[in-house]
Amino acid sequence: MRAHEWQFDTLYIGGGTPSLLSPHHLEHILASLERVVGITQLREITLEANPGEAPDDKLYAFRQLGVNRISFGFQSFDPDLLRFLGRLHDPGDCHASFTAARKAGFENISADLLFGIPGQTLERWKSDLAELTNMGPEHISTYSLTVEEGTELHAMVSAGKVSMPDEDLEVAMYVWAREYLRGRGYHTYEISNCAREGKICRHNLHYWQIDPYLGFGPAAHGFDGKRRTWNIRSLDGYIQSLEEGRSPVAGGEDVSAHQFYNEKVAFGLRLSAGVSVTDDLGYEDVKDYTGQFAAQLQRWEDCLILSDDRLSLTEQGVMLADTITADLLLEEGDPLPASLRRPPTAYAATLESME
Repeated sequence: MRAHEWQFDTLYIGGGTPSLLSPHHLEHILASLERVVGITQLREITLEANPGEAPDDKLYAFRQLGVNRISFGFQSFDPDLLRFLGRLHDPGDCHASFTAARKAGFENISADLLFGIPGQTLERWKSDLAELTNMGPEHISTYSLTVEEGTELHAMVSAGKVSMPDEDLEVAMYVWAREYLRGRGYHTYEISNCAREGKICRHNLHYWQIDPYLGFGPAAHGFDGKRRTWNIRSLDGYIQSLEEGRSPVAGGEDVSAHQFYNEKVAFGLRLSAGVSVTDDLGYEDVKDYTGQFAAQLQRWEDCLILSDDRLSLTEQGVMLADTITADLLLEEGDPLPASLRRPPTAYAATLESME
């Protein structure tokens, strides 16, 4: 299927700091997308913004252009932790940006918080959650700080200059967040994400459901249901390719049927709604699935729920999600369900920029 035949319902403008764009430039981008692929049916347009880097007048202009969801990377309300993370904003910027977004007319605001930061205590984490929920965003994402190879944090940890929190503390932070946010009216619909009623991030759901999406901009990725592609990372190289009439796609890989199935399992189990073994995984009957995975279902009987045709994790299972998921994947060569279908019928678009 050609891209112009897709029916888009979400657009995510993120990666880097897109809120630094002028309203004029964003208007130009939206107009260009409308000419090329058509975006009149969009139900959700999200813009990422750093606290303190989105003035009141700019937020108002973005809202007038149709952006109806904004995502702030607060990370923490602790000045020391923000400095450790290399963030340029302070807690006051978080509150000021949130207030400005509300005044600009945003009724769907998302905010990110990090836990597992070196030096962060459980009490400080509880305080961050309380401060954020008192502000009242519609969507909250809580992520554990990970040590990625090649980063400054990785070098500091490897050199013994920084110690990451122990596993018990991280688990305590995660468990507290789930329980606390549930008590404050937030539904945890995915392992790291929760939302008020009706405010689930539609765009993220497309990713977790392995739906097709188009990527625009340097380093952006796309997926057409069978093949993943990624664009040139360099802004200059990206622009040069377009000016010369060449595709900015730098590479790609075909997604095998087994890989597609396994991603359906892995990402589906991250969702509280789980994954349908018939509609999503392609089994003709639930008995076909239970027959193939009888040993695994028995092994994880306290961690998995199979209700009707939906497989999901229990609260205990969420703590062991990666291990359980790995046990439910297919190896290349294993028989695939006869009715595994792709591509799906919903589509998303993403606009990414360089960090």
